[in-house]
Amino acid sequence: MIGKINSFHSFSTSDGPGIRAVLFMQGCPLRCKCCHNPETWEYDKGIEMSVEEVVEKIKKGITYYKNGGVTCSGGEAIMQAPFVTNLFKACHKLGLHTTLDTSGCLLNEDVKALLKETDLVLLDIKMTSEDKYDAFSKGSLKKTLNFLDYLEEIHCKTWIRHVVIPTINDTQEETLQLKKLLQKYTCIEKVDFLPYRSLCDSKYDELGIEYPYKHIQDATDKDIERINKWYDQ
Repeated sequence: MIGKINSFHSFSTSDGPGIRAVLFMQGCPLRCKCCHNPETWEYDKGIEMSVEEVVEKIKKGITYYKNGGVTCSGGEAIMQAPFVTNLFKACHKLGLHTTLDTSGCLLNEDVKALLKETDLVLLDIKMTSEDKYDAFSKGSLKKTLNFLDYLEEIHCKTWIRHVVIPTINDTQEETLQLKKLLQKYTCIEKVDFLPYRSLCDSKYDELGIEYPYKHIQDATDKDIERINKWYDQ
């Protein structure tokens, strides 16, 4: 089986538990205003690789990944669900933990089959209302929450990721709204608030795409501390 790949990163410590191999899949239906990987948007621009070729790359660092595992990110990995399913099956045969980093923008039978081979989901909750979610990403909060409902149904371990963007979603009201959205889910092990970083603006210049958040300053450690306090109260 052939997949469209953007890049392969070795020895990551920020994409799930332990030291991990991370595969960035090509193609994404969303257009988040501060996306760090705009080069992954268009499916046709990826590199073709087979499951076997990816597994060979993983095997080169398998001694380190035994205490971590393999993460599929993007782009949007669930847009190539059959490929990722077969890759995760191969990872399990090697005794490796599997993590799916996703926005939860799609839930069909192929995605459900993928989730059977997924040990952990890193689920991005981008905004806390349908209007704000659509304005930010051209996506749907309802679809993401529907995805989360299914994760709850199948008891899939889930970590929530929420990027804190100054002047956009860094208020106490937004934080408590997120808490309200998530409070009923027992599958959620933790909620990570990630600071907005403007490191990607040069990529937009290279691609000839206007970067809409050039005027927004990076989130600080104090911003994240404040958000965590509001969420934990």
